[in-house]
Amino acid sequence: MNADYIRLLVQYNYDLYRQVWDCISYLTEAQFVEETGYSLGSVRNHMVHVMGVDERWLARIRQEPLPQRLEAAEFRTQAQVRSYWDSVDAHVREYVRAVDDTTLQQVRQYDMPHRGGMKTNRVWEIVAHMVNHGTDHRAQVLMLLHHFGAPTLEQDLIIYLWDSFRTS
Repeated sequence: MNADYIRLLVQYNYDLYRQVWDCISYLTEAQFVEETGYSLGSVRNHMVHVMGVDERWLARIRQEPLPQRLEAAEFRTQAQVRSYWDSVDAHVREYVRAVDDTTLQQVRQYDMPHRGGMKTNRVWEIVAHMVNHGTDHRAQVLMLLHHFGAPTLEQDLIIYLWDSFRTS
């Protein structure tokens, strides 16, 4: 796997989430935490879920102890979630900035008790999963934002590439 490609995917993932945060800023605090009955519930719950999962995947990649699972209820405001989010964003970007092709091929073994026990993946597979998982939850959050009347955005990779890397 090519490290530059992985860096591009991570940049896309977190750059798009920054745009989603711009859309989230149109919500009131009450809308941000409102239970919707869809998927994980509130916009807050989705965002806390993704940042918590990304934080845990990064720990697995780095072969560090897993941080505790995040509880959405511990985050009462958009600002609290956004602050933690920015920290996770920075840590993941920092990791992929330094990663090389050889490291991406390394194997990580980790326990997923709720998914059948021990699992084994290459580092690049885990990072690709993080991006794919992010795309899934961005789509869910965008639907919720639309429901609340907030602006939304297109999240297609090709559109991101067109907008970010225009040469003509």
